[in-house]
Amino acid sequence: MKQKQIIALVSATALVATALAGCGKTSEENTQTTAVSTQTTAVSEAEGTAKEDLPFSKYAETVTVHLGGSLNPNAKVPNGMSIEDNPYTRFLKDDLNIEVVYDWVASSSDFDEKMNLCIGSGTIPELMKVNAAQYRALLKYDMIQPLDQYFDDYASDTLKGYVESGGEELKKCISNDKGEMMAIPAPNITAGGINEMWIRQDWLDNLGLEVPRTWDELVTVAEAFVTQDPDGNGEADTIGILGPSNSDHMNGIGGNQFGLDPLFSRFQSYPQYWLQDEDGTVKYGSIQPETRTALEKIQKLYTDKLIDAEMLVRNDSKEPLLAGKVGIFFGPWWCGYTVGDATIAGEADWRAYFTPLAEDGDYYTHMAEPTSIYVVASKSCKNPEAAFKIISYLVANEQRWIAEGITTTEMNATDLYPLWNVYDNADEIEVSTETLEKYLAGEITMDDVDFSRHKLLKNDMEAVTELKKEPYDDFSLDKWNLDSDLVHTNLPRLVSLLVGGYPLVNDKYIPVYNAYNGQTETMETKWANLKKMEEETFAKIVMGKADISEFDTFVENWKKQGGDQILKEINDELSK
Repeated sequence: MKQKQIIALVSATALVATALAGCGKTSEENTQTTAVSTQTTAVSEAEGTAKEDLPFSKYAETVTVHLGGSLNPNAKVPNGMSIEDNPYTRFLKDDLNIEVVYDWVASSSDFDEKMNLCIGSGTIPELMKVNAAQYRALLKYDMIQPLDQYFDDYASDTLKGYVESGGEELKKCISNDKGEMMAIPAPNITAGGINEMWIRQDWLDNLGLEVPRTWDELVTVAEAFVTQDPDGNGEADTIGILGPSNSDHMNGIGGNQFGLDPLFSRFQSYPQYWLQDEDGTVKYGSIQPETRTALEKIQKLYTDKLIDAEMLVRNDSKEPLLAGKVGIFFGPWWCGYTVGDATIAGEADWRAYFTPLAEDGDYYTHMAEPTSIYVVASKSCKNPEAAFKIISYLVANEQRWIAEGITTTEMNATDLYPLWNVYDNADEIEVSTETLEKYLAGEITMDDVDFSRHKLLKNDMEAVTELKKEPYDDFSLDKWNLDSDLVHTNLPRLVSLLVGGYPLVNDKYIPVYNAYNGQTETMETKWANLKKMEEETFAKIVMGKADISEFDTFVENWKKQGGDQILKEINDELSK
């Protein structure tokens, strides 16, 4: 399929041409000082600097870069320091000769609005950290410059590895329709958007049941968990399948703990996702026939009392879970943290699987966006390579700053380091899980692992030898050393990796990506109401307060109340 660049607008407010003082360079200046798009020689580098040294080389003369700043209002900035003058900005000045100047600093809660207004008025900083909608607006209005050659020359090997780990899907996100690299992404962890079935193995053992893999097997096990007293307390007080609370969502984009996404995916239904057909046409997952089928099937689970009766009503779904009353819930690999206390106490033996499988025997799952943060350079930025140097320097030193006590609660790099974000491998969880499995099996040693690319893996490997008992592929509660001093600090993560990560490494799944995450003109005024109508209709159907025929009415109303126009706008945009 021909690659198509997804372009989006920022909010309507942002597109008002408001003359904002202190935003950055004006549109006229942007036009007059357009940066050269293909960089072939070093910029202000010391004479004789080798190409391989460019990411960390010190400029011969001071290079000043202008940013827009975001500061947590609760940040504890030590006296005598500021977002512009602190150890991190001093490191950049001393080691790289980069001077950071903030054209403006907004509260973290107001940052997006401030940046939107700057984009709308054409007065943007030289270097920016923006969200997906802002990035697409900057791209659409030709306000940022390509970064390909800067990436080749100025990104450290580690940063290059992080970007390349995102594969083709991430590349699509950061490329324009010419295939040029337009942003430096902070890759999202791929596994974070994949929801799994978490199930009580000890309950299965108590009832003599096997792990369910198909829909019918899941129904059988959930019914047994509700009716056969799996916890042995003599009371009918257990929940088969936990559902979302009143503040959670039945469906979500990416990781959605306690949501019912895998139940929908079983029927090839992907609510809230824009799906692209082979011919390139985009359709909305929530209004497809597959979603109608899924809702009808899930409604039966609920009316048969196999799903939490207080779904979307209770205040916190963790309460019955941590009280030991739940047999099954859905969520990403990191749910080992959620059930950590119960595991440490030896009260619950949780396992994770790709369930339920679709009719063809495969496990389908929607995915999270490959990235949600983009670092870009304005057309007027004279030193866009400085962004790569700033980020490469962060990646190389962040762990050292923590170890040496430079990064503390008062001196948090999150608040004070320019262009800060979490940079990691997109496949970090899969790599960590597989490495731990091979290490426990004696197939590799710690000397075989490059820890410079994996921030937490060394600590994981050191801890697992003390916490995991043989056989190493058995994750029963008695096969963990629950008396170790490392239990509270390390066991939840190891359970997340070795249990939650197990299906990611040892099973297979078919990924489904969102084809559009922008905002069209009609979405600005209609989308909130359409989304509310969808959530309310789905909740009523699943909880038996409306017949499945209500879905047909919903689809008709959705189309009439702006949905058809939104689909037209999206398809028109993607066809350009």
